[in-house]
Amino acid sequence: MPVNGTIRLLVIRLQHVSSQGMRTLLFWLCLVPFCLLAQQNEEQLAAQYFSNNEYDKAAQVYEKIIQQNPESSYIYENLLTCYFQLKQYNDAEKLVKKMQKRNDDNPFYQVDLGHVWMLNNQTEKAEKVFNELIQKLKGAEQETHLLANAFQKRRYTDKAIAVYIKSRKINNSPDMFAVQLAQLYAFKNATAAMMEEYMNVLLWNGNLLEEISGYLQNYLDRNEDFELLRTTLLKRMKEYPLNDNYAELLIWLYVQRKDFDNAFIQARALDKRNKENGLRMIELAQLAQQNEYFDAAVTYYQYIIGQGKNHPNYANAQAGAIEARKLKIISGNSYIQQDLITLENEYKAFISEYGKYYFTANTMRELARLYAYYLNKRDTAIVLFKELITLPRMEAKFTAECKLELGDIYVLNAEEWEAMLLYGQVDKDYKEDPLGQEAKFRNARLSYYLGEFEWARAQLDVLKTATTQLIANNAIELSLLIQDHTIDSVEEPLKLFARADLLLYQKQYAQAEQLLDSLVVTFPRHTLEGPVLYKKAVLQLRKKQTDSAIALLEQLMKEHGSGIYGDNALFDLASIYEREKNDQTKALEYYSRFLNEYPGSFFTTEVRKRIRKIRGDTIN
Repeated sequence: MPVNGTIRLLVIRLQHVSSQGMRTLLFWLCLVPFCLLAQQNEEQLAAQYFSNNEYDKAAQVYEKIIQQNPESSYIYENLLTCYFQLKQYNDAEKLVKKMQKRNDDNPFYQVDLGHVWMLNNQTEKAEKVFNELIQKLKGAEQETHLLANAFQKRRYTDKAIAVYIKSRKINNSPDMFAVQLAQLYAFKNATAAMMEEYMNVLLWNGNLLEEISGYLQNYLDRNEDFELLRTTLLKRMKEYPLNDNYAELLIWLYVQRKDFDNAFIQARALDKRNKENGLRMIELAQLAQQNEYFDAAVTYYQYIIGQGKNHPNYANAQAGAIEARKLKIISGNSYIQQDLITLENEYKAFISEYGKYYFTANTMRELARLYAYYLNKRDTAIVLFKELITLPRMEAKFTAECKLELGDIYVLNAEEWEAMLLYGQVDKDYKEDPLGQEAKFRNARLSYYLGEFEWARAQLDVLKTATTQLIANNAIELSLLIQDHTIDSVEEPLKLFARADLLLYQKQYAQAEQLLDSLVVTFPRHTLEGPVLYKKAVLQLRKKQTDSAIALLEQLMKEHGSGIYGDNALFDLASIYEREKNDQTKALEYYSRFLNEYPGSFFTTEVRKRIRKIRGDTIN
């Protein structure tokens, strides 16, 4: 009897025993902890032998333990494994038969017996047991799962499949056990059969659509698998034209291949059939936009706009189309002034048509950004942000975000005190929130620009454990810059560098470049050589002098690659080749080098994402 059973029995007897038998019972009760401890020690010893692959020693201990605790499935499994490893199939057979007697209705032990015979080259006996188990199957759901799991546990996948297929026939239900069969076919790499079973699942359960698409994601690397799934879905859509699940999955499939044109055709059909008022089209447009397919996004928005002003999502589509056009212009970095003016007029026309209130607030903010950072109309941007901050019915966080952006524009305008006030307000209102931490960082960065290094470092050190990785990374980077370059309390070189950094932020490129050059001349061989090279490279990029920027970044990598801006420089180099030079081979080379040289960098996740994009991997 197991030890726990012994304790329960003794407790029951204790309630009915006479005083004369009390001593005997107390004696046995005192022995129980020693029995428990001894068994625990034996199990630990056996486990140690087992993990060291000393199966003969482990078997000897497990044989002793199973005599005391024959119901333990854990001990049984380990002892059986020992016998298999030692090829002691007769002992394995005896063990399984003993367990089978105790659990006559459990198919696991019957399958195990067949498995022992199979390992012992008694194939006919094993097959006979397996076939009898399948023949006896009555089709009950629990019974079916139990037997199939027993077969799969010993890797008899075909037998497990046969169990589900037979039960499906008994129940006259062609889509029954579809999930389990799909997983078994996947285990066998029987891709076509797996896909068919997942199609069976979607016939009756659309709630599993996201889960199934996640499974199928692993089978889309090869063109033939993509084509197989596409044709399978098209076939099902013909058979079940009213089942949206297949169309939904087909849209997802096209998006994986970034085939937004075909995704649009399917989405439009669903949108019309289900009278979704264009919501599906807007979602697809946003997805295309996120993947930088801006022309496709504009096309989808225009589809809704083309249905007239009475369409429920007409205004949303208008706003989305303007945003997609803006992103296309800015991301290309080859725009002309007229592009920006056209964009400005589109924003103004939209705001004029709908007025200034919460619905148009995002558009107003985008227009203010356009004024501040592209059209050099900072005063106009300030006026517009002030309007946004006082706009009624706005969410408090939106207002706080606008305050931060207004503060940034004040910094551009050299109105540092106004900026500090706004940053301070947001920091105070959102102390433990990422928004408040961002405000604190911007205030600390402004103090750094102004040469107030001690105060800036104190704020930055607080932010090293910030909620968001971006804020924490920026805080650590700036804190290290200050720490590494204020040696022996000599702050003059860093003050010049910080001033140049501020001028660069304010787009006063000539003054910034002059100051950086004078720093190198005045303080030769200073520890700031690496950071100076990096800021000069950034400056050249802002001026669209790409080749000059590449030369500076390569010099930095060669001479100061282990410094604070090493990972920034290599990331920027790869980005230039990917997006400016359109040299994907060179970009991939630099991104791969990045993963080897800076595996712990903040940019690592983005680098992996870009590598997948260049290689043409499916979207995650």
